[in-house]
Amino acid sequence: MVMSFGKRVYEVINKHIMDEFASAYSFLTMSAVLFEMGLRGCAKWMELQATNRADRAMIVYHHMQIRNGKIKLLPIPVTKQEWRAPLHIFEELLRLEQRLSASITAIYEFSVGDKDFQTQGLLTWFIQEQLKNESVAEELLGRLRKMQSTDLGVFMFDAEMAKRAETEGAGNAK
Repeated sequence: MVMSFGKRVYEVINKHIMDEFASAYSFLTMSAVLFEMGLRGCAKWMELQATNRADRAMIVYHHMQIRNGKIKLLPIPVTKQEWRAPLHIFEELLRLEQRLSASITAIYEFSVGDKDFQTQGLLTWFIQEQLKNESVAEELLGRLRKMQSTDLGVFMFDAEMAKRAETEGAGNAK
């Protein structure tokens, strides 16, 4: 027997699908800007983040389908298209991760109130992933703040991001 969603869970899950796709689009935009700045390693890592967020949106989408939930795809808001420096992009990265954390927390809170154990089970993984993503964003922003005082520091950061992208990309290979 497939259980239906409570109204509150239903609304925040549909919003979360949009939030994940919106963040994927934002990360892809950041990737394009970083690529134009000549920071290919950062661009590749950001592109991987875009793919991961789109995949996460689809996980939630399929959760809704499996449970016969009515999917209401909300419009994706317009994304910022320009940043002056890599530091500003990574500050935006942290803000996006914090918004996704808040979105996941809202779903979890409502699923507890509605005794929606299936959604709580799904969110256990999401919460752990999001904690990791937010922590990585804070770490990268801190490192970039320390390294940005010289062009060489930024290019060293970019080289580190290229290695990170290669490692994470290999881990996600299907």
